[in-house]
Amino acid sequence: MTQAELLRHLVDAAMIVDTYHHIGNRVAYFERLRARLAPGGRVAIIDFKPDAPMGPPTHTRISADAVKREMERAGYRLADEHTFLPHQYFLVFALARP
Repeated sequence: MTQAELLRHLVDAAMIVDTYHHIGNRVAYFERLRARLAPGGRVAIIDFKPDAPMGPPTHTRISADAVKREMERAGYRLADEHTFLPHQYFLVFALARP
């Protein structure tokens, strides 16, 4: 099944774990994802903090603040931020305007 076939239907949640920095043209990517989110849908992004002792090379890491700015530009608002992970941030976004 291709990615296009997988996202043929609306989804309640999308989760990106430790791979946000691999996504090219992230604002456009998440703008396109908005059309596939069901009403009330959420996007969760978990990734390594810039100062984490493990994870991808530090020059590829993206700060939580940068993710928040990019997601805002893509039409999302921060809905929740969890702090229980010692080396990663955990951000949850909802559509800024449904």
